[in-house]
Amino acid sequence: MINRDPIKEVENLTQKVHDYMEERGRDVLGRYPLLFSVLATFGLVSVLYGFERVIDGIPFFHENPILILLMGFAILIFTGSLYKHFRKEDKED
Repeated sequence: MINRDPIKEVENLTQKVHDYMEERGRDVLGRYPLLFSVLATFGLVSVLYGFERVIDGIPFFHENPILILLMGFAILIFTGSLYKHFRKEDKED
């Protein structure tokens, strides 16, 4: 019986896909930079607009927009602290 680490297998697979796409992707991005810029911008705006509409549909948030702002700041502070914490751990290794 072969003991394989499934996480290592997934990492190997994603590395192979990444390498393949990096080879192929640079050619396409180089040939059509405006198209990809427009598509990426449209995708980002669509996600943000959709998120806004979902939040706007929740009566509690619709009536208290300042709460959304405060929650956003709290989440940004939390994720920034978490990032700094993990970055310090990586430097120690």
